[in-house]
Parts: sequence; C-alpha cells; structure tokens
Amino acid sequence: MAKVLITGVLGQDGAYLAQHALEHGHEVIGGARGELTDERLWRLRHLGIADQIAFIPFDLGDSALIEQQIKQHRPDFIFNMAAQSSVGDSFSTPLATAEIGGMGALRIFEVARWADWAPHVFQASSSEIFGCITDAQHTEDSSFNPKTPYGATKLFAHIMAEAYRASYGTFVSTGILFNHESPLRGENFVTRKITKSLAQIKAGQQDTVYLGNLDARRDWSHARDFVEAMWRIVQLPQPDNFVIASGRLVSVRDFTSMAAARAGFDLVWEDHGVNEKGFDRKTGKLIVGVDPVFYRPYDPAQPKVNTGKAASVLGWTPQTTLEELVGEMVDFELQQIKH
Repeated sequence: MAKVLITGVLGQDGAYLAQHALEHGHEVIGGARGELTDERLWRLRHLGIADQIAFIPFDLGDSALIEQQIKQHRPDFIFNMAAQSSVGDSFSTPLATAEIGGMGALRIFEVARWADWAPHVFQASSSEIFGCITDAQHTEDSSFNPKTPYGATKLFAHIMAEAYRASYGTFVSTGILFNHESPLRGENFVTRKITKSLAQIKAGQQDTVYLGNLDARRDWSHARDFVEAMWRIVQLPQPDNFVIASGRLVSVRDFTSMAAARAGFDLVWEDHGVNEKGFDRKTGKLIVGVDPVFYRPYDPAQPKVNTGKAASVLGWTPQTTLEELVGEMVDFELQQIKH
C-alpha cells in the first residue's frame, strides 16, 4: 500500500484521483487549505469517499507548512492538483494565480528534491502553455507561447519541473492536460454552465443561457479518464512529459447542441457572432444567446492534438466519448433538480 498525497483534493481532478487511489488500495492524504465545509466537500461526498481520506492542512503559499507536512507523512506519490484552475478567472487574479500555481508548485519540487525517500511527483500542466502557436498539431515537443496569466503560470511550473529533473534528478512528471470535464466540474467553467443551465431551462427554472464565443473549439475529455493517465505517468521508472487529450476538437456550439439534445431540446442556430441564437425547433423558444461579456480577452484557436506518446508509452486512450460525457453531465444536473 502506497501513500498518495493529493493537493487540491477538494477539486474535480483531486476527487477522482482520490477515488482512483482508494480503489487501488492505497492510503490517500488530502491536502486542503481552509475549513472543510460541507459545501467544499461535496465532490468527495458525491463519490462516497470523504470519510476515507486523511485530510491535512496544506497551503501552497506556505513553504514551511509544505515542508513540514511532506516530511511528516512521507508520501510515495505527490499529485499537485491545487491551483487557481480557471483560465477566465486568471485574468482578474493574475497575482494569486502566479503565486499559487507557479511558486506553489516550485515549493513542492524543492521539498521533493531533498527528500531521502525520492517521492514521485506529478505536476498538472495545461494546454494553455501552448497559447498561440502555428503547429498543425500539439505535441509534447511543440513550442510554448502562452498569452493568459493562467497559461504563463502553468508554463513556469512546467519548465521548473523539467529543470528539477535535469539539474537535481528529482522525479517530477507533467501531464499537459487539455480540457477535461465531469459532473464534478466547477460552475465557473463553460461546460458546467451549459449543462446546468439547460437542465434548469428544461425544468422551467431559467429562460435562456448566455454564452461567449460559440466558435471556440476545444478538445474535451472526461476527467475520470485523465486520472488513469496521471496514475500511469507516476508509475513509470523515469519522469517525463505527456500530452493528455482525446485528439478531437469540438466547438462550444456543438457541445451545447449535444447537451441540449440530452435535455430534450433540438437546437436550430440562427445568425452569427454576437447576434447568434439557438432556438428549440419544436417550440420556437430561445434557448441560447450570446453576450460579449463572456468573451475571453484572449482566446487563440486550438489545433488538433497528437496523443501518440500517451498511447504508445502509457497504453492510454480515453474510454469515454464526448457524447457520453455530455450525457452524464446533463443527467447529473437533471437529477439534482429532482432532489
């Protein structure tokens, strides 16, 4: 039985990671900052594992606390999932984003560097580190050109992970994670906003959902599949970087149409740009509108992703289709309304 420390255990990825580790018979130590309220524990309670996790205080801004907790618990694996996780929110909180996501990761690497038991560290990197590049496909060897505070912060942590590997021999692997969603996703993410709003419209609790750039295309996967990839990465004998994605690009518009169909609507799209609207074919009701306030200040086009390395080295491919993911998210929201 291994000891698994998960920072950000209260978030979507942390919760699924904890579930995965527990299913494999490991001891899970959950690092969390602040009070463990019912509101913050809802994901772990939903998965039925809240009582199986040993929670410890963990603040990525506190070097002394990080060192004390890691040395005391001596985890075999450290998954650093804690960060300000929303790209959109990073525009309004760049300093906090950089401090927690960048320096917080570095503080963990530094403790792992001096640890006498050589823990394997996984750093959650992000597709946002690529930013605006002209490659036909994103791979582990693509250039980095982030233009968002979130992307720049994740790139700092990513490069420092490589530096610690090269300079000190520290086991720090990274997963360059593309968009991954689930019913446990936070409501400040567009996918959860879409699925929750459509369920509420179906139930008569909301009239219309307003979105930003419907033409934006993303590579969406299920977070549960990504956790399997992360787990395989830290089991390798040597640390490395891996792009984790599905290889399929879908627009926000098409994601919305999928979710609407699951909720019982048949969307017809009219006009374009800020004037575009989605109506239900059967009733003529306005379901989706566009509001420029939801456009990102910077939103580069995303090319397709080459997932060959993850497939060949890890033996990993996503097991959940986008249609299945969207269906699970909408069903979850409809079930919440019934209760």
